[in-house]
Amino acid sequence: MHLCTREEKSQKRNSRALLRALIDEMHRPKSYFNNEHPSALVTWAFQVPGTYPQHEFYQKRGFKHMRGDDPFLLYYPLKEGYIYAPKSKKYIPQEEDKGKALIFYDPSCPSCIYFTEKIKESIREIAPEIPIRVINQFEEEEKVRKRGKVSFCIVNQRFIEPFFVDKENFQKEVMEAVKT
Repeated sequence: MHLCTREEKSQKRNSRALLRALIDEMHRPKSYFNNEHPSALVTWAFQVPGTYPQHEFYQKRGFKHMRGDDPFLLYYPLKEGYIYAPKSKKYIPQEEDKGKALIFYDPSCPSCIYFTEKIKESIREIAPEIPIRVINQFEEEEKVRKRGKVSFCIVNQRFIEPFFVDKENFQKEVMEAVKT
């Protein structure tokens, strides 16, 4: 049994309070939603080894699964009866992606720059010869759109499923992609 330190308890309280404040704020009308409030909050709760599972945190606060096959894609309905159904897309391999690693990042997310650097480091550890291209999802929207569904990383025309914090499985998939 793990006993929480005073600092961990404080962090949990702060996390719950921040999420509650966000939910409360999103129930208010927004000019960018035609003076309505949004239908839902949507999150991808990635897993960080050795930490409290993000998806469990969100689920305990009322977030629901979007799809049965992915426990990390969650939404919080802000309108009664609303069910979020994401558009189903698949990665569309591009000929120009052969022999390269592509990292897609959202510059509006403060963590994405850090994630991008960690993904590059992880790829270079096992495949230093492969060229790595970083694509800003806002500045190069067409490059993202023509590939359909993209997450963070594609290597040699293959979508890399594990997130970089699961280093062993991330690098394993990168190696398999490089070998094909």
